Amino acid sequence: MPKGFSSFGINIGIKDKTKDFGVIYSEVPCKAAAVFTKNNYPGAPVIVGKEHVRSGVLQAIVINSKNSNVATGERGVENSREICRTIGESLGISETLVLPSSTGVIGVPLKMEVILPACKKAKELLKPGNLEEVAEAIMTTDTRKKISFRKIKTKSGEATIFGIAKGAGMIEPNMATMLCYILSDASLPENTNLYSVLKSSVEEGRTNVSEI
Repeated sequence: MPKGFSSFGINIGIKDKTKDFGVIYSEVPCKAAAVFTKNNYPGAPVIVGKEHVRSGVLQAIVINSKNSNVATGERGVENSREICRTIGESLGISETLVLPSSTGVIGVPLKMEVILPACKKAKELLKPGNLEEVAEAIMTTDTRKKISFRKIKTKSGEATIFGIAKGAGMIEPNMATMLCYILSDASLPENTNLYSVLKSSVEEGRTNVSEI
């Protein structure tokens, strides 16, 4: 596990008894970059997430499965904003440092009556590392958790790159409903263009998948 991250994945009753809600939190603000679906009708979390990651800094990620918060109009956007506000209050950080994500059924409003209480308890639910729980909480049609990590050598010592993902056959068109989160405790040079690094990696991954 990369140092400095805490997380949890739990069931809050969005649909059934499997894990459906997760939060990842960093002890300090992190350099951040993201790519999103190019769908002309993105879900509310994509709209809000693009706004929040524009600064290039994030400190928390909040994810729910079983409901994608897509095709829910202004109500859906406000629900995503309220989730970020509530997580921010629980963790003592700005809501703009929170990236929201949702995956699941389309066209159904989020069950805010179960999501917001879970957001309020976020800080007390966090455990060091613990990313396997989040990998399980974001699953939809997946048959197993998707986790990958690498240890790397840097000038400052050893670092870890840790990734989790969900989605079975969901990378087209342009990411579609795939979710993937990559975390690292590596210290990046000030002039690192993290978005360029991410974008080139995503493009390489898509090309390799197409060739298989």
